[in-house]
Amino acid sequence: MKHFYIFRFYIAILFLLSSICLSAQESAALRAILEQEGSSIVLSNGTNLISKRVIPTFYNGQEYRLMWTEEENRESLLNNIRASDDEGLNPEDYHLKEIETLAALNYSKLEEQKKAELDLIFSDAFIQLGAHLNSGKVDQSDLDYEWNVERNPLPYSPDSLIAVTLHNKNISKLLESLKPQTYLYHELKAALREYKNLALRGGWPKMSEGETLKKGMSGERVLELRNYLAATGDLNNSKGNLDLFDDELENAVKKFQERFSLTQDGVVGKGVLAEMNVSVENRIDQIRVNLERSRWVLHDLNDDFLVVNVAGFYLRRITNGKSVFYSRVIVGKNQHKSPVFKDEMEFVDLNPTWTIPYSIATNETLPKMKNNPNYLASQNILIYDKGGHLVNPANLDLNQYSKGNFPFTLVQQPGAHNALGEVKFMFPNKYAIYLHDTPSRSLFEKQDRAFSHGCIRLDDKWGLFLNLLGDKGWTQEKIDEVIKSRKTTRIKLDKPIDIYILYWTASVDENNKVIFIRDVYKRDSDVLKALNKPLS
Repeated sequence: MKHFYIFRFYIAILFLLSSICLSAQESAALRAILEQEGSSIVLSNGTNLISKRVIPTFYNGQEYRLMWTEEENRESLLNNIRASDDEGLNPEDYHLKEIETLAALNYSKLEEQKKAELDLIFSDAFIQLGAHLNSGKVDQSDLDYEWNVERNPLPYSPDSLIAVTLHNKNISKLLESLKPQTYLYHELKAALREYKNLALRGGWPKMSEGETLKKGMSGERVLELRNYLAATGDLNNSKGNLDLFDDELENAVKKFQERFSLTQDGVVGKGVLAEMNVSVENRIDQIRVNLERSRWVLHDLNDDFLVVNVAGFYLRRITNGKSVFYSRVIVGKNQHKSPVFKDEMEFVDLNPTWTIPYSIATNETLPKMKNNPNYLASQNILIYDKGGHLVNPANLDLNQYSKGNFPFTLVQQPGAHNALGEVKFMFPNKYAIYLHDTPSRSLFEKQDRAFSHGCIRLDDKWGLFLNLLGDKGWTQEKIDEVIKSRKTTRIKLDKPIDIYILYWTASVDENNKVIFIRDVYKRDSDVLKALNKPLS
């Protein structure tokens, strides 16, 4: 019996030594790959690792151990890579084909070199997928317009997090936690699934060109319209005359117009027809673009915030996941695009003054002053020199001043002509952008409302004011009293509220209705191009 135990002891020692030897060989294989010359890390099958700066550091910290030895981890990552398509991402960016090929092999029989390469491919895919879910694939700074919302930071100590995740076999849990944790993202994902299913069913029929369709008309194109709206879900269980444009069909058209931010008149003209004939594949791309934008900014949202959708021409207050306030807005025209950024609203001014920006003062106001000596007085505008002293414009020779030589500040006083109207909502920022009233109320009736110099003009001004301050004793009567005084009055919010000035062309409302919005600044194509570009 004694000899038997001695024999077992030697066998155990030999097994341990062989394991140590095998581990050393695997580590050497990993090190050799990672220390190859050149700026790229290329495997024997031609696979180029994307995380070429992160991976060497990660494996060095793990003493060049193989990290993907557990089949459960490998299967979990493979399933998450396949599911990245549901996030609007491309699974091929995460070595899908290579991983599927390697995963089909018998891991225990792989040579050390092949195990090392498999390990590196899995790590590279995991790092890339996690980073993209956390803060997007597309680098905002690569686009030709400014998106000035701070990029969502990567988790603290990502190397340790990866190692612990693999040890605990929590890959799916970690990847899910990196996504935006808000209903806005989840519902947009649901919309992507819905439209992909719609594409599998053939999408929707194409509407033929022709005269404007409206209630009371009949014919083949009305039947086309009925079939189209049934396919898009805007017309349910139709029981009316199939080729007659009746009340039921008019209401369905209005539902479609509402979903596409169009004037809800129930009439199918050229603009409505153009939206109807956008393919389901293009709508899928539109959703994917806005899922990417979501990954840029929709992390760690407070329970209460304001959001302006520049493309949608609206403002909402979202409290505990529900829209509790809505207003139409006017945004910057194409040559004065409203910037995209996040800030905190801190105070509100009633009867605001308007310090006219230098560019507007010299490009627009100065020529009017030269043509009309009484222009400043008619608009209740005062002029100050560099020292802050009031200047009488009648004493100025305006012909000696130009766009590059105008050493004055123009300030419009409170009143009926003030460009900011009766109230402005302030969140001090480097762009000098804020929410404000406007005397040009008729512009809110326009479908496309890009008319300003960049600031956000608010339709329901007192609705927002009372929504923010109504529990502080403010009433419409009290507001009216202050407005009549023509005295500038500042009200500080008890607690600043986050405000996001964003740009969305697809979203889902609180009734889970998919909303598509015209790309007023023509920005979607750049994001889509970058999103579809293969990683290198």
